Amino acid sequence: MYKILNFRTFGLLASYCFVGFSLICPCHSATGAKEVSNGASAWEKPFPENIDDLTEIQDRLQSLLPSTMECLVAIEAGDGAGSGVIVSEDGLVLTAAHVIGSTGKKMNVKLSDGREYRATSLGGSELSDAGMLKIKTSESLPYAALSPRNDSKVGDWCFAIGHPGGFDPERGPVVRLGRIIAKQDETMQTDSRLLGGDSGGPLFDFNGKVIAIHSRVSSQPDENFHIPIESFHANWEFFQDKKLFTLESLEQGGFLGVRCEERLNGLEILEVIEDTPAYQAGLLAGDIIKQVDSIKIKTRETLTIHISGKNPGEILRITYERGKKTMSSQIKLGYRGPQ
Repeated sequence: MYKILNFRTFGLLASYCFVGFSLICPCHSATGAKEVSNGASAWEKPFPENIDDLTEIQDRLQSLLPSTMECLVAIEAGDGAGSGVIVSEDGLVLTAAHVIGSTGKKMNVKLSDGREYRATSLGGSELSDAGMLKIKTSESLPYAALSPRNDSKVGDWCFAIGHPGGFDPERGPVVRLGRIIAKQDETMQTDSRLLGGDSGGPLFDFNGKVIAIHSRVSSQPDENFHIPIESFHANWEFFQDKKLFTLESLEQGGFLGVRCEERLNGLEILEVIEDTPAYQAGLLAGDIIKQVDSIKIKTRETLTIHISGKNPGEILRITYERGKKTMSSQIKLGYRGPQ
């Protein structure tokens, strides 16, 4: 049974702000939130219009908590602790790279009901701070659904859960309500207040799907940073293959020489640095990178992981769009060196 959790509700727009708001977590799923007269749910509006909207948002959150909390885990290792979320029946867990630290690391995880299991860290990336681990069990575990790519946006309601300060059976998991206030490439920012020990825990949308993983904690109430689920979608096989991309490998690996930004149709080159492999190969600002060798490129992180995973001097093929033309170039990678 869930206890009463007290938390501050951040992110209510206009004049609506609750401080010291009490959330009563039911021990069973509610029948569902009420629909407002115009057919739009309160959490889909630009801002709450009245007390009924705020009540509807609370009811919706309460209805989602039982199923989301049972997927939450506390992660314990010899050198620290964090949180995570189970995303498959056989025990795959998403967390933060700084929580797992390295691949092949033995860890303990605890579910919110107190069940404890052994786990082993898989891969991840120090660029986005994404990480994975695998629970060792033959049991079928509760798991959370992942949001599709590009489904969350600035202004969406969300809620963070985690084990700040570590697993506490008396207190239970802690819930914080908020909204997405920024999202770009490998980072999402919300006003769902994070604390030490939340790292690696899940951020859910109001459909009960994981939209991000907690990463960096700040002393400011609106500086809570998360790893968007897009970072996991784009590099799933790499992370599952027990590979951890480090900043050290970034310095030692191959170098292309472009500055990019993610678009819906690929990775747009914003700048080509002079006297780099990209410049010598004829890549131009405005080109849309689609593929490197056989790897489809959708994020900056995927491009960086693939390029830096090669040695300086290696040759690869980049496929890109320039206007309405699809083009490709063979490029001999350079050396990045310390930044």
